[in-house]
Amino acid sequence: MRAFAVLLALLVTAAVAVGTYRLAVLLLRRREQRERAAARWRLRHHSADGRTVVAVSLALPSGEVLDEHVVDRIPDGAPEWSDRFLRARAEAEERAFHLNADRLDGPT
Repeated sequence: MRAFAVLLALLVTAAVAVGTYRLAVLLLRRREQRERAAARWRLRHHSADGRTVVAVSLALPSGEVLDEHVVDRIPDGAPEWSDRFLRARAEAEERAFHLNADRLDGPT
């Protein structure tokens, strides 16, 4: 009888542990899905290797970048830097608009 009680206690403990683990994994996946659903495409520009990189980035509300599409890499000393930057920025804003519209429409 005592052996049966010990075995039953071990089985209940294992079942609770497995259930808790599965619940934690499920809740974590749901949280990740909500965060990814909240991600939006945004204009982003930064300096790298003596160039200004203008891109459209898929970013979480926390700022973490999930994906990035580079629109232009403009050398810092380029004679037409300002014009190229403004054109690249306008193109990135347009891409972000359309990419966000596609995300809101959902999968087809």
